Amino acid sequence: MSQSVLCSGVSISRVWPRRRGFTLIELLVVIAIIAILVSLLLPAVQQACEAARRGQCRINLKQISLAIHNYHDVFNLFPATEVGGTGTLAKASTFVAILPSLEHSGVLPLYNSSLGNSDSVNMVAVQRMIPAYLCPSAPLRRQIPISACDANNRAPGTYAISSGSGDPWGSFVTGNPQNGAIVGPGSGKTQMRDITDGTSNTFLVVEAAWNLPDYLFTSGPCSGQVRRGFTCWSSPYPLATAFTTMAPFNPRMGGANVLSGFLSEHIGGSQLTLAYGSVKFFSENISQIVLDAGETRSGGEVQSEF
Repeated sequence: MSQSVLCSGVSISRVWPRRRGFTLIELLVVIAIIAILVSLLLPAVQQACEAARRGQCRINLKQISLAIHNYHDVFNLFPATEVGGTGTLAKASTFVAILPSLEHSGVLPLYNSSLGNSDSVNMVAVQRMIPAYLCPSAPLRRQIPISACDANNRAPGTYAISSGSGDPWGSFVTGNPQNGAIVGPGSGKTQMRDITDGTSNTFLVVEAAWNLPDYLFTSGPCSGQVRRGFTCWSSPYPLATAFTTMAPFNPRMGGANVLSGFLSEHIGGSQLTLAYGSVKFFSENISQIVLDAGETRSGGEVQSEF
């Protein structure tokens, strides 16, 4: 582009430099470089996000364990898997019993402890989602609850207490008491002094997750649909909030047969709280012998892995 300028009677032609943009090839090269950088950075970002979520899960587990300790301080015993009940599963779970020691946006005043967790009076309370009872790494892959499909429309949870190394229904079988830190009404009462293996060698709180693709509804309007899990924080049912090491550790399949197993969405393992309050991460390759030792309160096993 040129422009003529008259200077002292002399016409001078000025040439303006032509502006040049990116060619298509240069643009594609830039896009490719950006894509490579994103692909390199994305795993690091994902790992950072998971580390943050796992950290919050750790805080949740710590809060729950401290609340259980506070309950023990007040009543001089651990809360049972069904507090206030006799094994009928009509009363409250451990997680209901420790609500007074947790900050929960008005849930406790809504719950009448003299009535069962499925009583209509307590429905508003048990339908509340409680952040401290939900691991941020464990997404809920379906609507929970589904009215008429999930019992009593209870809200979900992703934690359970450690009830032993045997049958999760042990408290309902004569002569087969549970041997964990927290047990069902049929297995007696437990105190801190009963953990003779040491509180640093015994599990207290474990993780659960709604991640079983082969666990299905077997009745009702949702029959045949994927149910994924059964853990609801207010439910005293053993397969809901009282787990054992009888099922595989951190299973990905198995349906109803693995509901009592420690279920986690963390990569490579699961976080567990020991009876003295410490939260630790255990690899999913952990020995079954070590797991069983951690589940029993007085089996005489002391594991250096803890």
